[in-house]
Amino acid sequence: MEENTELEELLKPQEESEETSESSSEDDNASQDDVKLAEANKKLFARAKKAETELKAYKEKGSKEPKAPAEGENQTKSKSDNDIDAIIEQKLGERELDSQDLSDEAKGKIRTFAKTENVSIKEALKSDFFKFIKEKEEKAKLVEEASIGKGQGTSGFKDISKAKPSDFDLTTEEGRKSWEEFKKTWK
Repeated sequence: MEENTELEELLKPQEESEETSESSSEDDNASQDDVKLAEANKKLFARAKKAETELKAYKEKGSKEPKAPAEGENQTKSKSDNDIDAIIEQKLGERELDSQDLSDEAKGKIRTFAKTENVSIKEALKSDFFKFIKEKEEKAKLVEEASIGKGQGTSGFKDISKAKPSDFDLTTEEGRKSWEEFKKTWK
């Protein structure tokens, strides 16, 4: 719209100069200044028209071709790519940590170690700290398996007279023997 108003302004003086040229030719007393002004206006009009057509062509060309990103946009894309890579690496590290046969407490220690040391979880899994935690977990499991737990204990009682029928495990041979003894004491 601005271009059209500028063109109209450029055309007005030319039209006026053409009228003065015609009137001066009728009178044959045209001054040199009016002729120079008319020629200058024609040149300006031609330049404006050329600029307008070039602008239209540029706009059409710009809409067809993708705009080249500015330097700041390239940096933004590379930063977002780096962010995505970091997130993917973190997720893969989490997945690898979850696949380890460790307690939730040990996994939490590894995550904390990775954050405090400012390393990825994958790097933390390669560290001596991880090896130490894993060995500690394995030893704790061995100790737990070796110790007598509630479910693995004997069903025999020192004093069968104080036992209840629910105290006997009838699925094992030892539990069935104890049950038979218990029945004999209650007869």
